[in-house]
Order: sequence, then C-alpha cells, then structure tokens
Amino acid sequence: MRGGLEKKMVENDIEILEPVDHTSSVDEKYSHPTLVMSVLKKVIENRSKEMRDGYWNTKFDRLGNAHKVWISDSRREFIESVETLMAIQERDYDSLVKERIKKIIEDLDKKYNEYCRVEEKEWINLDYKIKTNLNMQGYYYRKGVLSEGLPFYKEYIRDKVDAYTKIVSEIQKSIKRIGEYGEAIYTA
Repeated sequence: MRGGLEKKMVENDIEILEPVDHTSSVDEKYSHPTLVMSVLKKVIENRSKEMRDGYWNTKFDRLGNAHKVWISDSRREFIESVETLMAIQERDYDSLVKERIKKIIEDLDKKYNEYCRVEEKEWINLDYKIKTNLNMQGYYYRKGVLSEGLPFYKEYIRDKVDAYTKIVSEIQKSIKRIGEYGEAIYTA
C-alpha cells in the first residue's frame, strides 16, 4: 500500500502534509488582545522574511525522483497577514488611525491606477511579435488590471508591501493610544 502511495505521489506531484490539530482546550476563551498579538506576531514574522516572488522549486527524494514544490510568495503572505490584522483590529480603530489608513489606501489606489495607465500605453506600443509571445506565456492586457507577469505588477506589489508596512505602524500607534499595551513577561 505504501509503495503505491509513493508512486501516485510522484505521478501527480502532490506533497502529503501531516494534519494540523485546530482544536482548542475547553478552558480557552476568546481574548481579543491575545488574538491581535498572535496575528501581529505572524505579521512581524512575514515582514522579517526576504520579500520575493513565489516560484517552483525542484526537489529530489531519496530515490532520485524529482518533485516540483511551490515556494510561496513572501510578499503576498505579508499582505494577507496585514489584511487579517486589519480585519481583527478594525473594531479598535480610533478616528485618527481610520483617517491615516484611508489615506495610505487611497495613495496605493492612485499608484495602481497609474501603473494600469502606463501598462496600457506600453502594451499598445509593443511589437506584434512580442505581444504574441507574451500571450503564449499567458500574459494578456486587460484594461484596469495589471498583468502579474509584467514589471508594473511587480512594482505595484512592492509599493503595496511598503504601504502595508505603514498600516502596521499606524495600527501599532493606535494600540498604544488606546492603552492596550499591558505589562507582560515574555519568555523565550
């Protein structure tokens, strides 16, 4: 049975992961500060990584069989963790943090629209052969949407990481203003 499972895994390039226990103890109760802290730790962990695109990596098992493994995009992981933090922390936003986050998002939206405008202009001026080659690689132009494979999307994602870093900073300032920093003892 096990040999058949390994063979099937090689054929389908599927990586089998151990199940994660998501159960909680009966004594565990909802604690907003604890939840915020756990998400904030994840945000910090994700921002501390090298910011890079996702990519396929080939790994070999002990028998020499090649397996393709997806290495996730660390920039998107960070962005998703900040969006989670924003959703959880939103109930505690004061008017100042709401205003500042709104301004950061508006500036980011302006950059996105500018990148879309520039990408449209570039796409229109591209040689037919280059357009055809890009289309064969799966890259197309759609008005108002950045194509992930083209450089403007990559620039936008870098801007988004920077903007979301500013949002985390604003949330941290907000947490301090509402007095949520309690005395805590941290152990390694």
